[in-house]
Amino acid sequence: MIIWNRLRYVLSPQFDVYSEIAKVVRGTVADIGFGTGFGTHLFTVHAKEVHGYDMDEEAINFANHVFPLKELYFQCGDIEAGINDRKYDYVTMIDVIEHIKKDKVALQNVKAMLAKGGTFICSTPNRLSRYRKAETHQREYAPKELEGILKRVFVSVELKNYRLEPLVSAYENPLLAVCRNEGN
Repeated sequence: MIIWNRLRYVLSPQFDVYSEIAKVVRGTVADIGFGTGFGTHLFTVHAKEVHGYDMDEEAINFANHVFPLKELYFQCGDIEAGINDRKYDYVTMIDVIEHIKKDKVALQNVKAMLAKGGTFICSTPNRLSRYRKAETHQREYAPKELEGILKRVFVSVELKNYRLEPLVSAYENPLLAVCRNEGN
C-alpha cells in the first residue's frame, strides 16, 4: 500500500508545484509535511541544505531510504507544536495547511522558523475550484480567505498559481502564496 500511495503522489499536481518552487529556493529550506520526499528532494538542486519535517514515521523512513543525500534531512516534526529554534531562508508547506486544526498557531510557528527576510511558500486546494474534496481537510480556503489568514502573520503576501505567476482567477487550483518575513 505504501508504494501505491507514494506513486500516486509522484503523479499528482503536487510534483509540479514542487518543481516550480525548486527553481526559486536557495540557502536553507524547511519543507513541512513532506509526505514522500519526492518533491522535497528537488529543492537540493539550488538549496544548500534541506530539512523535511513530517509526523508520519513511515514516511520519514521511506524518504530517508529513497533519498540518501548529504544535504537532505528527513525528521519528525509537528508544526502545530513548533518544530525547532533553527532559522531557514525558505519554509514550504505544499498542500498541508488544509489538514491542520490550528492553522493560525501553525503559521506563527512557521514565522518563528524563518530567518529575517525569509520566505514562506504554501499551496492549498482552492475551495472555489472543482477539485475533488478530501475528508481529511480541516478546512478549505478561497483565495481571499487564504490571503486574510496569511496577512495576520506576514508583512507581504502574494497569491500565485502553481507556476508562481500572479493569480488571475479566483478559481485557479491549486492556490499558492508567497509570504515574506520582516527584513525584506
